[in-house]
Amino acid sequence: MDIAVVGVGGYYPGSTDMAGLWETLRTGADRVVEIPEERWDWRTHHDERRGRDQKSYGKWGAFLDDVAGFDAAFFDVLPSDAEIMDPQERLFLEVVWSLLEETGYLGTATHERSTGVFVGLMYETYGRIAATGWNTGRLTSADSTAWRLANMVSYHCDFQGPSYAVGSACSSSLTAVHLACQSIRNGECRMAIAGGANLILHPAHLAGLASRSMLSPEGRCRAFDAGANGFVPGEGVGAVLLKSLADAEADNDEIWGVIKASFVNSAGRRSGFTVPNPTAQADLITEAIRRAGMAPQSIGYIEAHGTGTKLGDPLETAGLNAALTPRADGTANGTGNGTANGTGNGTANGTDNGTAGRLRCAVGSVKANIGHLEGAAGIAGLTKLLLQLRHRQIAPCVHLDKVNPMIDTESGRFYFPTELTEWISEPGTPRRGGVSSFGSGGAGAHVIVEEYPDERRRSGATADADGDGDGDGDGDGDGEEDVFLLSARTLPHLRVIAERTAELLARADAPGLRALTYMAALRRKEMPVRLAVLARSTEEVLAGLRSFVRGDDVPRVCHGTAVPHRADGGNAEPVVARTREYRELAHLARLWTQGSVVDWSPLWPGPRPFPVTLPRYPFEKKRYWLPFAQAPDPVPSPSVTVGSGAAPSGRAPAEEPAPSRLAIERELRGLATRFLRVPEREIDVDVDLVTLGFDSISLVQLVGDLLDTYEIDLDEAVDAVLSGHLSLAGLAGHVERATAAGHVPAPTPEPGER
Repeated sequence: MDIAVVGVGGYYPGSTDMAGLWETLRTGADRVVEIPEERWDWRTHHDERRGRDQKSYGKWGAFLDDVAGFDAAFFDVLPSDAEIMDPQERLFLEVVWSLLEETGYLGTATHERSTGVFVGLMYETYGRIAATGWNTGRLTSADSTAWRLANMVSYHCDFQGPSYAVGSACSSSLTAVHLACQSIRNGECRMAIAGGANLILHPAHLAGLASRSMLSPEGRCRAFDAGANGFVPGEGVGAVLLKSLADAEADNDEIWGVIKASFVNSAGRRSGFTVPNPTAQADLITEAIRRAGMAPQSIGYIEAHGTGTKLGDPLETAGLNAALTPRADGTANGTGNGTANGTGNGTANGTDNGTAGRLRCAVGSVKANIGHLEGAAGIAGLTKLLLQLRHRQIAPCVHLDKVNPMIDTESGRFYFPTELTEWISEPGTPRRGGVSSFGSGGAGAHVIVEEYPDERRRSGATADADGDGDGDGDGDGDGEEDVFLLSARTLPHLRVIAERTAELLARADAPGLRALTYMAALRRKEMPVRLAVLARSTEEVLAGLRSFVRGDDVPRVCHGTAVPHRADGGNAEPVVARTREYRELAHLARLWTQGSVVDWSPLWPGPRPFPVTLPRYPFEKKRYWLPFAQAPDPVPSPSVTVGSGAAPSGRAPAEEPAPSRLAIERELRGLATRFLRVPEREIDVDVDLVTLGFDSISLVQLVGDLLDTYEIDLDEAVDAVLSGHLSLAGLAGHVERATAAGHVPAPTPEPGER
């Protein structure tokens, strides 16, 4: 069963809607900044040297603007309860509401109780912040348990389908999408919401990542670049609305793309818990493509996990090569060979996605734009792919100057676009792409998405613009009377919505009258404060809205506050709208603004218009936060002021003689003992590092410690170290040569430089 994506929404760094996110992607913008002052003072917890307890050498992130704000009154949440709600829960609830509002699934006639909710996340920081008050007698019930995110949405929206939180590290939200698709296919729900959330609320978040040397020391995620040195964490909350393709077509939904198949697996046992397994990654993608029933060479884009690490990127692309590069017989290689071939051509591969008549596959990673959203990384990647399908363009790879030489590009199958590129597909073949997401520990997910060539929308849009009245319900030129409805919780909110709707209708691409009134009457939530505009054209609706915003009293506009069951007109049973005659519609409009239940559906007896996007509800956000939760007390730092030029303590003075080979091996044994937690006597300096027990993270940490300890440039040894094929004895030889040659590290950036 094909699954249609009928809605996409989310808050991401630098954007609160899909138009803003696409602007970030298409322009190649970088939304990473220094940690904002309103979060915490990064200087208190910063040390540019790696491996310092309770410190982070990273001071950057990609942040949302207002994570404390929430419209508690709108969601019927008491202020005292709003304070103890995890902000991830609040923001996910907002995103889902806006998603349902934009797709038209908040109306009484369109509400689908058989809807499942699947959300992925990693962190429960807010509850831990609350626990810091216990020692001072400030007990609180603040709860960050993951299940609340899904269950709160199901409760508030009256959904009765499955309701799950998913935790598989960085693959959580893409796994949630997979489970949502399976739930629809299994008949457990007719519709599903799938997404994820990730917020950075405490210095410990960065300190924990820094302790594992995962962060980029320069504040840039250089995915696939030769200078890749780690990622920058990011915040985001995103979701998609899913239905079977058959149901979406029957319901006239807008279709962003079609999920042909998805698959999840684990990397199994390997040389280290955090070491990527390209063979398992290749198997994951191969199985997803097999289930999709398509040829691997028809895939034109891969949104990679792409965290921007020197070892992880080549291993992932090795898996992609194995899964997507066809053999001579036209089939994919099937499984990865477990190694990166190290035969990259050293340059970004231009922008042409066709070579010698064969479709090439672009590879990108949204992490370079908005950071690594960890538990929400998968939904961010899927959203990027859907936006690219929508615009038929491929966004550029940010911070990609020279392809990592360990990445094999000799097959010519892949390229890394460095500018906005038109997405070209083979004639007669729809555009197709895949999204990968891999969690620490090996849990992986891959989703295959295909564009939906929506001839329905093209014909409908034409009729809507021309007003040809061909019976599709979208025409705007037949002169028939119609009524446009808006509602809100309060009069000020209603004026804001009316003003924003007027701005929409003043645009050249404004929706036609029938599509506009249909969406407002049948597919939107009815609220107490109401406005009705009688009109024969979009221009008359626009004039009526502007009159209301100005406060003018005009004949064809009425507004009021709903008071149910009033003796002078309110009713419990619906009044049925049977005609578009002006006098009848005017009477029903007045009844509706006073609180009567009106069934407007008979006004659209034939094929109904496609839903159009109207302005979102203007949430009135107020700050809700734990009253005692302040930034942690400063921790005394042994480091000197960044950029002062003084030599940090713990490094060998430059004037000391170069250490002997024996001394270096002894130092390396000590470092290995600390990393591997084994007695020094069990450390064999002649065994390669992976066999010894190092994984990709500890190898990066080892290199960082050597740089700090010996103040040398180990560039010549880094690739060998990260490959894991070097022994401690071999590494000691590199250190000995570097110290004898007097190599020194590159200058440290001044504060604020990136």
